[in-house]
Amino acid sequence: MRLPVLFHVDQKLGAWQVGSSTQRAPVAFKLFFPAGFDPQISEIKVAGDFQHLIGGTDNQISVLAARKPLRDLVTYEMHIGDFTDEFSGTRAPLDAVQDKLDHLVDLGINAILFMPWTAWRNRQYDWGYEPFQYFAVEYLYANTPEAPEEKISWLKRLISACHQRGIHVIMDGVFNHVGMEFPYKFLYRDPTACPYTGAFGGQFPGLQDLNFNNSCTQDFIRDVCLYWISNFKIDGIRFDNTVNFNVAGDPRGLTELLDDIQSYAESAGEKNISLILEHLQKDAASLVNGTPATSYWDNALFGQCFRHLWEYSIEPQVLSACNNNRFVNGPDKVATLYLSNHDHSHVTWQAGARDNLGSLKWYRTQTWAIALLTSPGTPLIQHGQEFGEDHWIPEDDRGSGRRVQPRPLRWKRVNDPIGSRIFDLYKRLISIGHDYPGLRSMNFHPPAWENWQRQFDADGFGVDANRQVVIFIVGGREATGPCSASSSP
Repeated sequence: MRLPVLFHVDQKLGAWQVGSSTQRAPVAFKLFFPAGFDPQISEIKVAGDFQHLIGGTDNQISVLAARKPLRDLVTYEMHIGDFTDEFSGTRAPLDAVQDKLDHLVDLGINAILFMPWTAWRNRQYDWGYEPFQYFAVEYLYANTPEAPEEKISWLKRLISACHQRGIHVIMDGVFNHVGMEFPYKFLYRDPTACPYTGAFGGQFPGLQDLNFNNSCTQDFIRDVCLYWISNFKIDGIRFDNTVNFNVAGDPRGLTELLDDIQSYAESAGEKNISLILEHLQKDAASLVNGTPATSYWDNALFGQCFRHLWEYSIEPQVLSACNNNRFVNGPDKVATLYLSNHDHSHVTWQAGARDNLGSLKWYRTQTWAIALLTSPGTPLIQHGQEFGEDHWIPEDDRGSGRRVQPRPLRWKRVNDPIGSRIFDLYKRLISIGHDYPGLRSMNFHPPAWENWQRQFDADGFGVDANRQVVIFIVGGREATGPCSASSSP
């Protein structure tokens, strides 16, 4: 296996400071064109001035004292803009996030999955899933009137603040597609000649797919990943929409990318880098087992939770949703479980949605919080879930684009009668998970459960559909550790 080389970074492509001054310095600018692809450019000019200051008052990043395996993490999914909207004021949101890190530590969170922080095309609200500049930090997250040049430094300081608190930093990487105005295309007189975009695997309607048939694309995306891992000391990457850049039997695309990251990690002595796939298909677990990936997003528990909150019925399938260990090979692989994420409405809204009461029926989510936080998978908590935030979005906006909407956290809810009780519940359950390693073991009883089984087994475990009770053990019947039980209220 070839050793990955950071070509784009080592060759200093794009704009780079020349000299060591932290105040003022000239900038060198280089462009790269893949061999064999004629851009048909007759002239290149600098239109305007570069920023007059080179930011970076603090370029050092603290690293984690000891990076934990993904199985030991409780992950918090965060949209930086929504998370800080209520209190950031004129400050950079990347700076404002630090105000609430101790809140997360108190909850028991030890990893944050940041939704994309790489730059998108405009200055409007977005989720960040239409990349524009892979090596740049999004303007809306870093710009301040006092220091507009501080984008990189704000992110580095945030990562350091997380690491100092023992919080892993996982970035959301979108490598299947880019926005329609992806700048690499327009370096070519004929944009259709750009080798970086084009059909490979599945297609995402309305966006430009990246073309992993061409090695320049494979090398470019590899360099993007290694840039953030090596320069910013992040602790993992969540790979968005992997279904569309993974082709069965073809190592190009996702498989080669994961192999390259693993090769780099081994050569650099980096351990426990989390490589998480959003691969919402039945072959997700086998893909994780056959590659260096460490986890996949699993919709099963979310689906069972959604069904129960709407239909008031717990079904036998819930046990298989909790017992994800049986699909992965060994302790280094694990499913990521959730009751909601950025693609869905908050779970507390679902609790009373059918009765038009939303989070007023928050207590119905207690069953599912127990299932989420005492099952052996890695739990993912959508930001605000820990205090009952209850925004709604459509599951399918039918191409209207109305799913991508602001859902700012309302922080006063942390201390109201609903939010405070939910927070205490999550804090206690997360603490149990940290204190009892058996809950994260590969042993689960009963080891298998069929969908037709609607009563407890002879030992009193499993699902009793009539009484709406679920009882299971994680850690093995002889292991030390608490029994996990879930029942309908």
